[in-house]
Amino acid sequence: MRLDARVVVRRPAFTLDLELTVQPGETVALVGPNGAGKSTFLQAVAGLIGLDDGKVVLGPHVLDDVADGVHVPTELRRCGLVFQHHRVFPHLSALENVAFGLRAQGVPRPEAHEQARQWLDRVGMLPHAGRSAARLSGGQAQAVALARTLAAEPDVLLLDEPFAALDEAARPLLQEVVRRHAFDGERPVVLVTHEPADARALADRVVPMVAGRVAATT
Repeated sequence: MRLDARVVVRRPAFTLDLELTVQPGETVALVGPNGAGKSTFLQAVAGLIGLDDGKVVLGPHVLDDVADGVHVPTELRRCGLVFQHHRVFPHLSALENVAFGLRAQGVPRPEAHEQARQWLDRVGMLPHAGRSAARLSGGQAQAVALARTLAAEPDVLLLDEPFAALDEAARPLLQEVVRRHAFDGERPVVLVTHEPADARALADRVVPMVAGRVAATT
């Protein structure tokens, strides 16, 4: 599915106005200083922030169209958003966190747990499957959050500084998981990062942003 988005979000001291097309299988990195609007764009595509103007289309599905009054709720969008701060459910185990999205899609509990174990294994977290998320380190929780998102097989993947909480030893494994299981040639991926190395390693195209707009495209 292709992502076509023109996102306008107005705030008292800031306006995001970004038009972006991401082809199936393409990874676009949004880079720029804090306050450039990168994370706001991801949250708007995911439906967490309403548009003041613009339109978001994913494949054949219109997710937002301000002119026509269309706004599809977040839970119906099949957008996989990984936040910089993991946002796992602290009262659930690592296994139950990863299985959560699958269960929400109607996958039976035994099958959801089996798939969750497979994903925890991929991100190096299977030994901690039964541990409460509240007892995980920041990097471990981020790995669980990434596994949870990928397990749900979203139509578009939105990554907001997904490796920021990881130590240098864990970063290569999670990058490889993203390369192998997210960059499958079918879904568009938008990556927000402050790390030039992440952009070089993962992105097909880099879009620099300044003050809510595209500064240049490389």
